[in-house]
Amino acid sequence: MMYPKVQKYCLMSVKGCYTDFHIDFGGTSVWYHILRGAKVFWLIPPTEDNLQLYEKWVLSGKQSDVFFGDTVETCIRVHLQAGHTFFIPTGWIH
Repeated sequence: MMYPKVQKYCLMSVKGCYTDFHIDFGGTSVWYHILRGAKVFWLIPPTEDNLQLYEKWVLSGKQSDVFFGDTVETCIRVHLQAGHTFFIPTGWIH
């Protein structure tokens, strides 16, 4: 059986940092667990319209000027705190 090159990975971050909008690689779904502190996610459903807008936004080179969540109909804010576990399904922009 052929397995993907990346099967497991761990993300850690420090206070005040962020990752810009993206779609996780390789069609993965992701579980997040907040060990300490808090984290805010902005989630955008992977509709055809949203994926087209996302592609346009990425190719525009204006990611630092335009908050992508302002360009779509639905952008969901999720605030997680220590002890929370959260699942992001395949294809969601976050």
